[in-house]
Amino acid sequence: MTMARRLALAPVAAMALALAACGGGSPADTGPPPDAKLDQANSAGTQALSMDMPAVAVKQYRVALTRAYERDDAAAIADIAYNLAVAQMRAGDAKEALRTVREARSDLDRRRFAVPAELFLIQAAAAYRSGDLAGAYAATQEVLDRTSKDPDTRPRAWFIRGLVAADRGDGTALAQAITALPASKQADLEADRQELVGRAALLGNQPAEALAAFEQSAANRQQALDYRGMARVLALAGDAALRLNRTADAADFFLRAGRSSLLQGDTARALPLLKRAEDLARQTSQKDVVDEVVRLRKVAADRAVKS
Repeated sequence: MTMARRLALAPVAAMALALAACGGGSPADTGPPPDAKLDQANSAGTQALSMDMPAVAVKQYRVALTRAYERDDAAAIADIAYNLAVAQMRAGDAKEALRTVREARSDLDRRRFAVPAELFLIQAAAAYRSGDLAGAYAATQEVLDRTSKDPDTRPRAWFIRGLVAADRGDGTALAQAITALPASKQADLEADRQELVGRAALLGNQPAEALAAFEQSAANRQQALDYRGMARVLALAGDAALRLNRTADAADFFLRAGRSSLLQGDTARALPLLKRAEDLARQTSQKDVVDEVVRLRKVAADRAVKS
Protein backbone atom coordinates (compact mmCIF):
# COMPACT_ATOMS: atom_id res chain seq x y z
CA MET A 1 0.00 0.00 0.00
CA THR A 2 1.48 3.35 -1.02
CA MET A 3 0.82 6.38 1.14
CA ALA A 4 1.45 10.11 0.81
CA ARG A 5 4.82 10.94 2.30
CA ARG A 6 4.30 14.48 3.51
CA LEU A 7 1.41 15.81 5.61
CA ALA A 8 0.23 19.35 5.45
CA LEU A 9 -1.34 20.20 8.74
CA ALA A 10 -2.57 23.50 9.61
CA PRO A 11 -1.94 25.14 11.52
CA VAL A 12 0.22 22.29 11.31
CA ALA A 13 2.64 21.49 8.81
CA ALA A 14 2.59 19.80 5.76
CA MET A 15 0.47 17.73 3.43
CA ALA A 16 1.95 16.31 0.37
CA LEU A 17 1.27 14.28 -2.65
CA ALA A 18 -0.67 11.09 -2.33
CA LEU A 19 1.25 8.48 -4.22
CA ALA A 20 -0.29 6.39 -6.88
CA ALA A 21 -2.55 3.50 -7.09
CA CYS A 22 -3.22 0.46 -5.06
CA GLY A 23 -4.64 -2.76 -6.36
CA GLY A 24 -2.04 -3.30 -9.10
CA GLY A 25 -1.04 -6.78 -8.07
CA SER A 26 1.67 -9.09 -9.31
CA PRO A 27 1.31 -12.84 -9.91
CA ALA A 28 2.55 -13.41 -6.35
CA ASP A 29 -0.23 -11.29 -4.84
CA THR A 30 -3.00 -13.09 -2.99
CA GLY A 31 -5.43 -10.17 -3.23
CA PRO A 32 -7.93 -9.39 -5.98
CA PRO A 33 -6.66 -8.57 -9.48
CA PRO A 34 -6.23 -4.96 -10.64
CA ASP A 35 -9.37 -2.93 -11.30
CA ALA A 36 -8.95 -0.45 -14.17
CA LYS A 37 -11.63 1.98 -13.00
CA LEU A 38 -10.20 2.12 -9.48
CA ASP A 39 -6.60 2.47 -10.64
CA GLN A 40 -7.39 5.13 -13.23
CA ALA A 41 -9.34 7.28 -10.75
CA ASN A 42 -6.69 6.88 -8.07
CA SER A 43 -3.92 7.82 -10.52
CA ALA A 44 -5.93 10.80 -11.75
CA GLY A 45 -6.33 11.98 -8.17
CA THR A 46 -2.60 11.71 -7.58
CA GLN A 47 -1.85 13.65 -10.75
CA ALA A 48 -4.32 16.39 -9.80
CA LEU A 49 -2.78 16.71 -6.34
CA SER A 50 0.70 16.94 -7.85
CA MET A 51 -0.58 19.86 -9.95
CA ASP A 52 -1.99 21.60 -6.83
CA MET A 53 -5.60 20.92 -7.83
CA PRO A 54 -6.97 19.42 -4.59
CA ALA A 55 -10.65 19.86 -5.51
CA VAL A 56 -10.13 17.76 -8.63
CA ALA A 57 -8.12 15.24 -6.62
CA VAL A 58 -10.97 14.92 -4.11
CA LYS A 59 -13.43 14.17 -6.91
CA GLN A 60 -11.20 11.50 -8.44
CA TYR A 61 -10.35 9.86 -5.14
CA ARG A 62 -14.04 9.69 -4.27
CA VAL A 63 -14.60 7.69 -7.45
CA ALA A 64 -11.73 5.38 -6.55
CA LEU A 65 -12.90 4.95 -2.96
CA THR A 66 -16.45 4.17 -4.05
CA ARG A 67 -15.03 1.51 -6.35
CA ALA A 68 -12.95 0.10 -3.50
CA TYR A 69 -16.09 -0.25 -1.38
CA GLU A 70 -17.94 -1.73 -4.36
CA ARG A 71 -15.36 -4.47 -4.75
CA ASP A 72 -15.09 -4.92 -0.98
CA ASP A 73 -11.31 -4.52 -1.04
CA ALA A 74 -10.10 -3.70 2.48
CA ALA A 75 -6.54 -2.84 1.44
CA ALA A 76 -7.77 -0.49 -1.28
CA ILE A 77 -10.23 1.14 1.13
CA ALA A 78 -7.44 1.87 3.59
CA ASP A 79 -5.11 3.21 0.91
CA ILE A 80 -7.55 5.38 -1.00
CA ALA A 81 -9.29 6.69 2.13
CA TYR A 82 -5.90 8.02 3.16
CA ASN A 83 -5.34 9.61 -0.25
CA LEU A 84 -8.80 11.19 -0.21
CA ALA A 85 -8.27 12.55 3.30
CA VAL A 86 -4.95 14.09 2.23
CA ALA A 87 -6.68 15.78 -0.72
CA GLN A 88 -9.48 17.03 1.53
CA MET A 89 -6.94 18.50 3.90
CA ARG A 90 -5.17 20.17 0.99
CA ALA A 91 -8.56 21.57 -0.06
CA GLY A 92 -8.99 23.06 3.42
CA ASP A 93 -11.71 20.68 4.61
CA ALA A 94 -10.37 19.00 7.74
CA LYS A 95 -13.84 17.96 8.92
CA GLU A 96 -14.49 16.00 5.74
CA ALA A 97 -11.06 14.42 6.06
CA LEU A 98 -12.00 13.26 9.55
CA ARG A 99 -15.27 11.86 8.23
CA THR A 100 -13.46 9.94 5.49
CA VAL A 101 -10.97 8.42 7.93
CA ARG A 102 -13.57 7.50 10.53
CA GLU A 103 -15.80 5.77 7.98
CA ALA A 104 -12.87 3.79 6.63
CA ARG A 105 -11.68 2.88 10.13
CA SER A 106 -15.15 1.66 11.10
CA ASP A 107 -15.30 -0.56 8.03
CA LEU A 108 -11.84 -1.95 8.62
CA ASP A 109 -12.51 -2.54 12.33
CA ARG A 110 -15.70 -4.48 11.60
CA ARG A 111 -13.82 -6.91 9.36
CA ARG A 112 -10.85 -7.02 11.78
CA PHE A 113 -8.50 -5.64 9.16
CA ALA A 114 -5.46 -3.94 10.67
CA VAL A 115 -5.83 -0.17 10.41
CA PRO A 116 -2.62 1.29 8.96
CA ALA A 117 -0.67 3.76 11.07
CA GLU A 118 -0.95 6.30 8.25
CA LEU A 119 -4.73 6.48 8.62
CA PHE A 120 -4.32 7.41 12.26
CA LEU A 121 -1.70 9.97 11.24
CA ILE A 122 -4.04 11.78 8.86
CA GLN A 123 -6.73 11.57 11.54
CA ALA A 124 -4.35 13.27 13.98
CA ALA A 125 -3.56 15.99 11.44
CA ALA A 126 -7.22 16.62 10.64
CA ALA A 127 -8.19 16.64 14.31
CA TYR A 128 -5.43 19.13 15.09
CA ARG A 129 -6.46 21.42 12.29
CA SER A 130 -10.06 21.19 13.51
CA GLY A 131 -8.98 22.32 16.98
CA ASP A 132 -9.48 18.94 18.66
CA LEU A 133 -6.22 18.72 20.58
CA ALA A 134 -7.27 15.71 22.64
CA GLY A 135 -8.35 13.82 19.52
CA ALA A 136 -5.13 14.70 17.75
CA TYR A 137 -3.01 13.52 20.67
CA ALA A 138 -4.93 10.24 20.99
CA ALA A 139 -4.53 9.53 17.27
CA THR A 140 -0.76 10.10 17.46
CA GLN A 141 -0.55 7.49 20.19
CA GLU A 142 -2.26 5.03 17.85
CA VAL A 143 0.43 5.81 15.28
CA LEU A 144 3.25 5.24 17.73
CA ASP A 145 1.70 1.95 18.86
CA ARG A 146 1.82 0.59 15.29
CA THR A 147 4.49 -0.34 12.79
CA SER A 148 4.58 1.58 9.53
CA LYS A 149 6.38 0.80 6.30
CA ASP A 150 6.99 4.53 5.83
CA PRO A 151 9.88 5.68 8.07
CA ASP A 152 8.47 9.23 8.11
CA THR A 153 5.22 8.23 9.81
CA ARG A 154 6.51 8.20 13.40
CA PRO A 155 8.33 11.56 13.07
CA ARG A 156 5.11 13.08 11.71
CA ALA A 157 3.23 11.80 14.73
CA TRP A 158 5.82 13.27 17.09
CA PHE A 159 5.55 16.60 15.28
CA ILE A 160 1.80 16.73 15.83
CA ARG A 161 2.29 15.78 19.49
CA GLY A 162 4.75 18.65 19.74
CA LEU A 163 2.24 21.07 18.25
CA VAL A 164 -0.39 19.91 20.72
CA ALA A 165 2.07 20.37 23.59
CA ALA A 166 2.98 23.87 22.38
CA ASP A 167 -0.68 24.88 22.15
CA ARG A 168 -1.23 23.59 25.67
CA GLY A 169 1.85 25.38 26.98
CA ASP A 170 3.34 22.05 28.07
CA GLY A 171 7.09 22.60 27.82
CA THR A 172 7.97 19.13 29.10
CA ALA A 173 5.92 17.30 26.47
CA LEU A 174 7.20 19.68 23.81
CA ALA A 175 10.81 18.92 24.77
CA GLN A 176 10.03 15.20 24.56
CA ALA A 177 8.72 15.65 21.01
CA ILE A 178 11.81 17.63 19.99
CA THR A 179 14.06 14.90 21.39
CA ALA A 180 12.17 12.34 19.28
CA LEU A 181 12.96 14.37 16.14
CA PRO A 182 16.71 14.31 15.53
CA ALA A 183 18.25 16.63 12.97
CA SER A 184 17.48 15.45 9.45
CA LYS A 185 18.82 16.11 5.96
CA GLN A 186 15.24 15.77 4.69
CA ALA A 187 13.94 19.33 4.35
CA ASP A 188 10.39 18.74 5.54
CA LEU A 189 11.39 16.71 8.59
CA GLU A 190 14.03 19.27 9.55
CA ALA A 191 11.42 22.02 9.13
CA ASP A 192 9.17 20.17 11.59
CA ARG A 193 11.95 19.96 14.16
CA GLN A 194 12.92 23.60 13.74
CA GLU A 195 9.33 24.73 14.12
CA LEU A 196 9.03 22.86 17.41
CA VAL A 197 12.36 24.32 18.56
CA GLY A 198 11.00 27.78 17.77
CA ARG A 199 7.78 27.14 19.65
CA ALA A 200 9.73 25.90 22.65
CA ALA A 201 11.84 29.05 22.55
CA LEU A 202 8.69 31.17 22.57
CA LEU A 203 7.39 29.26 25.58
CA GLY A 204 10.73 29.89 27.26
CA ASN A 205 10.56 33.63 26.51
CA GLN A 206 13.50 33.46 24.10
CA PRO A 207 12.14 35.30 21.05
CA ALA A 208 15.51 35.76 19.34
CA GLU A 209 16.14 32.01 19.35
CA ALA A 210 12.56 31.43 18.25
CA LEU A 211 12.88 33.83 15.33
CA ALA A 212 16.06 32.14 14.09
CA ALA A 213 14.41 28.71 14.28
CA PHE A 214 11.27 29.87 12.49
CA GLU A 215 13.27 31.45 9.67
CA GLN A 216 15.21 28.21 9.21
CA SER A 217 11.97 26.23 9.26
CA ALA A 218 10.39 28.51 6.65
CA ALA A 219 13.39 28.08 4.35
CA ASN A 220 13.19 24.29 4.65
CA ARG A 221 9.43 24.28 4.06
CA GLN A 222 10.05 26.26 0.91
CA GLN A 223 12.58 23.63 -0.18
CA ALA A 224 10.01 20.91 0.56
CA LEU A 225 7.34 22.78 -1.47
CA ASP A 226 5.23 22.98 1.70
CA TYR A 227 3.94 26.48 1.14
CA ARG A 228 1.08 26.23 3.60
CA GLY A 229 3.53 25.26 6.34
CA MET A 230 5.91 27.97 5.19
CA ALA A 231 3.20 30.63 5.53
CA ARG A 232 2.33 29.38 9.01
CA VAL A 233 5.95 29.56 10.17
CA LEU A 234 6.38 33.03 8.66
CA ALA A 235 3.46 34.17 10.80
CA LEU A 236 5.15 32.66 13.86
CA ALA A 237 8.29 34.57 12.91
CA GLY A 238 6.17 37.70 12.91
CA ASP A 239 5.07 36.99 16.46
CA ALA A 240 8.67 36.44 17.54
CA ALA A 241 9.77 39.68 15.84
CA LEU A 242 7.07 41.59 17.71
CA ARG A 243 8.35 40.26 21.01
CA LEU A 244 11.75 41.65 20.04
CA ASN A 245 10.14 45.03 19.30
CA ARG A 246 11.13 44.66 15.65
CA THR A 247 7.83 46.02 14.41
CA ALA A 248 8.92 46.69 10.82
CA ASP A 249 10.26 43.16 10.47
CA ALA A 250 7.06 41.76 11.96
CA ALA A 251 5.00 43.65 9.38
CA ASP A 252 7.08 42.11 6.61
CA PHE A 253 6.70 38.58 8.00
CA PHE A 254 2.93 38.95 8.29
CA LEU A 255 2.76 40.37 4.76
CA ARG A 256 4.69 37.44 3.34
CA ALA A 257 2.61 34.93 5.29
CA GLY A 258 -0.66 36.54 4.25
CA ARG A 259 0.32 36.88 0.61
CA SER A 260 1.39 33.26 0.35
CA SER A 261 -1.82 32.09 2.03
CA LEU A 262 -3.92 34.22 -0.29
CA LEU A 263 -2.19 32.92 -3.40
CA GLN A 264 -2.77 29.39 -2.12
CA GLY A 265 -6.48 30.18 -2.07
CA ASP A 266 -6.77 30.35 1.75
CA THR A 267 -8.47 33.73 2.01
CA ALA A 268 -9.78 33.11 5.52
CA ARG A 269 -6.24 32.61 6.76
CA ALA A 270 -4.75 35.37 4.63
CA LEU A 271 -6.90 38.37 5.45
CA PRO A 272 -6.19 38.52 9.23
CA LEU A 273 -2.47 38.22 8.51
CA LEU A 274 -2.62 41.01 5.97
CA LYS A 275 -4.55 43.17 8.45
CA ARG A 276 -1.80 42.67 11.03
CA ALA A 277 0.81 43.55 8.42
CA GLU A 278 -1.04 46.74 7.49
CA ASP A 279 -1.57 47.86 11.08
CA LEU A 280 2.09 47.37 11.95
CA ALA A 281 3.28 48.96 8.70
CA ARG A 282 1.25 52.10 9.42
CA GLN A 283 2.98 52.35 12.80
CA THR A 284 6.39 52.22 11.12
CA SER A 285 5.47 54.28 8.02
CA GLN A 286 6.13 51.40 5.63
CA LYS A 287 4.10 52.69 2.71
CA ASP A 288 5.25 49.89 0.40
CA VAL A 289 3.84 47.27 2.76
CA VAL A 290 0.54 49.13 3.10
CA ASP A 291 0.27 49.48 -0.68
CA GLU A 292 0.94 45.77 -1.18
CA VAL A 293 -1.74 44.87 1.36
CA VAL A 294 -4.22 47.10 -0.47
CA ARG A 295 -3.36 45.39 -3.76
CA LEU A 296 -3.75 41.95 -2.26
CA ARG A 297 -7.12 42.85 -0.77
CA LYS A 298 -8.29 43.76 -4.27
CA VAL A 299 -7.10 40.37 -5.48
CA ALA A 300 -9.11 38.71 -2.73
CA ALA A 301 -12.19 40.81 -3.56
CA ASP A 302 -11.95 39.98 -7.26
CA ARG A 303 -11.76 36.28 -6.46
CA ALA A 304 -14.81 36.51 -4.22
CA VAL A 305 -16.81 38.15 -7.02
CA LYS A 306 -15.75 35.52 -9.55
CA SER A 307 -16.63 32.68 -7.22
